[in-house]
Amino acid sequence: MPFLPGAGLGSVSQDLRFGLRTLRKNPGFSIAAIGTLALGIGATTVIFSIVSGVLLRPLPFADPNRLVQLTEISSRDEAGPVIYPDLEVWRDQSTSFEAMAAYSTVSRNLQNVADPERVATVAAERSLFHTLGVEAIAGRTFLADDPPQVVVISEGFWKRHFGADPSAVGRKITFDGEGFTVIGVMPDRFQFPYRATYTDAWIPWEAPPQFRQMRTYRADFVVARVKPGIPMDQALTELNVIARRLEMQHPETNRGRRARITPLSEVVAGRVRNSLLVLFGAVGMVLLVACANVANLLLARAATRTREVAIRAALGAQRSRLVFQFLTESILLALGGGLSGWAIATWGGTLLVKLAASDIPRSSEISFDWRVFTFLAATCLVTGIGFGLAPAIGASRVAFHSALRKSGGRGPAASSRFRDVLVVVEIAAAFVLLIGAGLLLRTFLSLRNTQTGLKAENVLTLHLTVPATRTPGAGAQYCREIEERIQRIPGVRAVGLVSLLPLQDWGWTARISVAGRPEEGAAPMLAELRYVSPGYFRALGIPIRKGRSFTDFDRGDSAPVILINDALERQYFPNQDPIGQRIDDRGAIVGIVGDVRQFGLDRPPAPEIYFPLAQNFAQRPDSGMSLVVSAIIPPQSLARSVVGAIRQVNPNQAVFNIKTMQRVIADSLSNLNLYLWLLGVFAGIALALAVAGIYGVVSYAVASRAQEFAIRLALGADAGGVLRLVLGHVAVLIGIGLAIGLTAAAGLTGLLQALLFGVSPMDPGTLVAVAALLTAVALAACFIPAQRAMRLDPAIALRYE
Repeated sequence: MPFLPGAGLGSVSQDLRFGLRTLRKNPGFSIAAIGTLALGIGATTVIFSIVSGVLLRPLPFADPNRLVQLTEISSRDEAGPVIYPDLEVWRDQSTSFEAMAAYSTVSRNLQNVADPERVATVAAERSLFHTLGVEAIAGRTFLADDPPQVVVISEGFWKRHFGADPSAVGRKITFDGEGFTVIGVMPDRFQFPYRATYTDAWIPWEAPPQFRQMRTYRADFVVARVKPGIPMDQALTELNVIARRLEMQHPETNRGRRARITPLSEVVAGRVRNSLLVLFGAVGMVLLVACANVANLLLARAATRTREVAIRAALGAQRSRLVFQFLTESILLALGGGLSGWAIATWGGTLLVKLAASDIPRSSEISFDWRVFTFLAATCLVTGIGFGLAPAIGASRVAFHSALRKSGGRGPAASSRFRDVLVVVEIAAAFVLLIGAGLLLRTFLSLRNTQTGLKAENVLTLHLTVPATRTPGAGAQYCREIEERIQRIPGVRAVGLVSLLPLQDWGWTARISVAGRPEEGAAPMLAELRYVSPGYFRALGIPIRKGRSFTDFDRGDSAPVILINDALERQYFPNQDPIGQRIDDRGAIVGIVGDVRQFGLDRPPAPEIYFPLAQNFAQRPDSGMSLVVSAIIPPQSLARSVVGAIRQVNPNQAVFNIKTMQRVIADSLSNLNLYLWLLGVFAGIALALAVAGIYGVVSYAVASRAQEFAIRLALGADAGGVLRLVLGHVAVLIGIGLAIGLTAAAGLTGLLQALLFGVSPMDPGTLVAVAALLTAVALAACFIPAQRAMRLDPAIALRYE
């Protein structure tokens, strides 16, 4: 028999068989426990799979721990691109690095195909693949003597355009009118750099000889490999020794400049690390609530098995043997929950990665690998022991002499106290998660109501890359031709182009000065640069505060003019009229426009300068120009006509990122929205489990105290007094749980602070609202069993006892 003393493999097998029979005989209990654990384990596994893929899995490069990104810190303590001549000196004089490779991201038009396509490319020094330590799956990577007209393509590009044909190596493709020969194919697992848009082509690049000694010429990005055995701080110290020599040699450009080394893994995952760890901690609380709930179920069930345990003890079963049997049952429940949770995690993980691929770096590398399997197995084992140990020990302490004299068991007072502790834990965890979800919801609503400074209704946006072979004047004329074609489309109200679309693209900051104003001793003046066509402000409804807007008469052969925004006027022209003043050699100020939130709804407008495209053409190499079309009809209906008008000007022009402006604004909140939904789901699960746990505990308490309540009612107590007795006990537990949860919430909300806007981490309104909600729901959960206590018939209850 399984309860006899012994601890061999045979007894373990007996315990497993007995545990399975016991759970099969109690299907309601088993389904409830396994379902509760499945939710907790499944949710935890989903988030761990993301943490594993993004933070724990090594980057898919050779010896990735030695790969770093190099940047230079300016005198203003801002990290930025490396001055290219400095990079050459680092390469020549440093002994800590095996290789350094500069690269930049560029958007190109794939031409001579049925439908011109925008391709995200990287222009890199030929040592890039050697530095990363990767090989092609077909063909080869760059050699030192490769001509500029060769290209390495991604496996996805290879499959889309060549049908994975091995003979694609050696064939030609056309980017922006220039032919390139395919020399290699990189595997899907290779992504460099990591960004929302996957790179499909890598083209060799080298600094033009005439720029190599220009100290204003910069390398956009630099990746390097540290030599084996060289610590990162030693490599950094060496670069800064070189930087100090450069500062003495070139004080005009290198004053205060220092090197910075950042591990490549940190560059890739650093921006989401804290958020993922917060989510992992939050889902850990869900698992804690699930375990507490199942522990409560096991305690209640153990109280009904006191007679069974007493018989085993009377027949000679040792206490350790009884504990092991109960633990076996709890581990079986955990395994059942783990298998069900695995199904939930597989479905949920696939859905989450699909929905959040653009917000999660390395999303293509997230999978259920050995780390996730190990985590799942360990979670099942730990949770099985964790929620089963206390009930097992409690059940093994039964005094079998007294238990055998009773027809049923009631459980010791210690078990009741432990159940109360578990309820407090559930309430505290649910309170913490609800506070986090409430704060994010307040932030989301606050951002949604934030004034953007533009009119987004009925506005269509899209990107196009003006061919790089055009001169600045020709580029502006090319854009003008496109605008004129689109303006003729019925339903179009206004058309404009901009180099950096609000809430989608940013990053051009320049130091400026006001002509005739002394700079000595003054803080540096900084402004964001935007390049627009005259119709841009009308298309987005950006108001002209003073002066005038750009016109078609602001051409390349006319005097240079600029517009500034309200923020620049407030900051750099207090108590004076800036109209007519000149910003260094950039042009005369002819107008002031309203502020627009460019970087995010949670960030205030920065000083900005707008240039007319006809006088100063510039576009982002990776995203090109943004076209803005304001319509008097639903903008989506214009997309096909707008693309057709562009193709009339240039049949080979690729068009991409077609979105309404309202969608652009919504996408700027996608990261917050993702964490809001996840934390909200976790909080909802925790609340539901906590309510179920409270209901179960109160139901058991009412049943176990039926005789006490019956005596009170028989002695004249009213039903309301019994109700207050039950609810009062629950209210004390809720109060303790809220107090503990409030303390724990301080840590979580501190980690969420970077995501919050318009609300403090410990916002009193949110705390009070969440506490009231949790209290109301918890009291409502125990009202039904409390009513049963009120309606007890003393005669029946006492006769039963």
